[in-house]
Amino acid sequence: MNITKNLCFSIFALALTACGSSPSWDGYSPAEANKLQAMGVSAEEAAHYREMGFTSGTVQTWHDQGITIPHNVTAWHDAHFSASEAGAWHAAGFSLKDAYEWREKKFSAADAKLWRDADKSPREAEKMRKKGQAPG
Repeated sequence: MNITKNLCFSIFALALTACGSSPSWDGYSPAEANKLQAMGVSAEEAAHYREMGFTSGTVQTWHDQGITIPHNVTAWHDAHFSASEAGAWHAAGFSLKDAYEWREKKFSAADAKLWRDADKSPREAEKMRKKGQAPG
């Protein structure tokens, strides 16, 4: 009997600990939580987005641009790309690192794609552009 009582107490304690450590939707209105959940955002991800100052509308903007993985949203955002800029670079097939390098040379995603397709590096493209040359 004592073993059963201790076992039940242990299971109850573990259940309470598990509940206390799992992310929740506290602080979100039901409508906001529903919007985030509809995008596939977990409570943990939502908490991270909230720390970044994002609302469900902001998250939706990133998703609309094809950037849906929270880590990627954070990385592009932290590199000072807007959702629409990041979406254009992403759609053109650039990684964040490459997009950042091309953008530092003052290329748009569309222009950078033309130069990259012509097998030019950002440095080469920048030099050629200064000389009035076009990719190709």
